[in-house]
Amino acid sequence: MTVKRYFAPFALLALFSLGVPAFAATDTSVTLDRPGVGSHEIKEGDKAPDEYKRKELALGDWKKRHLAAPGENEQWVEIKDKYVLVNIPNGTIKQMIDKSAVHE
Repeated sequence: MTVKRYFAPFALLALFSLGVPAFAATDTSVTLDRPGVGSHEIKEGDKAPDEYKRKELALGDWKKRHLAAPGENEQWVEIKDKYVLVNIPNGTIKQMIDKSAVHE
């Protein structure tokens, strides 16, 4: 009787603990440490820092990295452990992909 009584809570706990690593692996945000500003998290839909709108930081080898072709006025940049698709005119982050999720 006692085993049956505790089985359901343990089963639920095990089920929820399996979901936590999967959520962490698909995190689509990056925390930037900015001098004078401090720590700041950016995610899809946010504005990228201005330097990531510069053509010099664009990933010209996006095909080699198995990334989708950037649209007009967009570019792929690398921010920490993510590939980030940035709209150049307004700086909006359109997409973030973990580098580990892309086969190089």
